[in-house]
Amino acid sequence: MIDPIVAEVRRNREELFAEFDYDPVKLHEYLDSQRPLWEAAGFHYESEEERQARFEWNDQQEEIENLRVSGL
Repeated sequence: MIDPIVAEVRRNREELFAEFDYDPVKLHEYLDSQRPLWEAAGFHYESEEERQARFEWNDQQEEIENLRVSGL
């Protein structure tokens, strides 16, 4: 059984790649060109510092959970 949401995502991905002749460089350039518009619309892009902080927080949470579970 095919999930309709998965099918839609795959169809959209195929259409997007076809629009850029299946060239990932062209697609990446297009996405980069759209970034200022998306940011102006309220989208937030994670900075490298935010990304690293998120990874550290996740590691800390995993460690806390492992300690909690080991104490059961």
